Amino acid sequence: MSTARRGVKYGLYTVILGALVAGTGTVVVGQVRDDAAAQLAQEAATVEVAAAEAHVPEGASSADVPLVSDLATQQLQHVAPASRSQSRASLVDGVTFTVVVDGATVEVTSAASTLSDALAEAGIVVGWDDQVSADLAAAPEPGAQVLIGRGGTQYVTEQVLTPHETEERRTSELLEGETRVVQEGVDGDDRVTSEITVVDGAEVARRTVVSVRSAEPVTEIVEVGTRKPTPAATSSGSGSTGSSGSGSAGAPAPAAPATPVDPGTSRAIAQEQVASRGWGEDQWICLDSLWQKESNWNHLAQNRSSGAYGIPQSLPGSKMASVADDWRTNPATQITWGLNYIEGRYGNPCGAWDHSKRRNWY
Repeated sequence: MSTARRGVKYGLYTVILGALVAGTGTVVVGQVRDDAAAQLAQEAATVEVAAAEAHVPEGASSADVPLVSDLATQQLQHVAPASRSQSRASLVDGVTFTVVVDGATVEVTSAASTLSDALAEAGIVVGWDDQVSADLAAAPEPGAQVLIGRGGTQYVTEQVLTPHETEERRTSELLEGETRVVQEGVDGDDRVTSEITVVDGAEVARRTVVSVRSAEPVTEIVEVGTRKPTPAATSSGSGSTGSSGSGSAGAPAPAAPATPVDPGTSRAIAQEQVASRGWGEDQWICLDSLWQKESNWNHLAQNRSSGAYGIPQSLPGSKMASVADDWRTNPATQITWGLNYIEGRYGNPCGAWDHSKRRNWY
């Protein structure tokens, strides 16, 4: 080997780690003994470079560049490789992040390779339905905040009603403006069981598991009158001659004057009770017209649609039991209850008759 290419070597503890850097004259040496540093520098300084070898032809590689002969001790760079324990220091120290769970914030430091393992080491159990804001299979990130929502599943069964429809049927059996319900409407009834997903006690999702219909909706049927009213006969009298208790100014006159009352009949009982309450003949005429319309004075009359019963068409009929228990068969009991109702709500029979003409009920 020529002098220009002679390597620098010092015992078993000297290793050449680098290469000549053009223009700097620096040799990188690893693990050089302190007591041999000066001798190594001296040997490197005595390397002779032949003039012919000093010429680097065009296209030559760095391996063909000769060593610079003038090297000083301070030009040697000593590099010591890190120990294996030092290279593991960052893994042992781990990363620090925070976890928000169960209403508390916990700081966690871990060297685990996954977030799942780091949480397990910290004693934080993640349930199957829990929701985590970060990927459990990824490495935990320094300074990150991980949110854990406690999840769960609930099942509830609720009643869901379907509103019924209404059908109107026109009929000449009723006067214009009058209506009659011939079939009561019924809402549809369903029992719906739902699966509800909750996170930290709050509902976040819902889906129907099963729906069972227990009752179909029933359409309500209402008859609407179309018959024109018969023109009322014009009275030649000067008006009411009744008592001061009439109090029904503006009440329409009955459709026709009251017919003679047969003794012992329901009408006779009612006429006597009207007089005993201080009402005059005008009030009797209004009452006669009202209850002719409602029941035709039949104490057994019952409305098939609504269930209203008796002469005054009490709804329900059992209300008349407040007067006596024989309300089903005794006209006097029904008349007493009916007059009490009229007086309490309308003041007198003409007030009730007025309302019935305008609303078709009283």
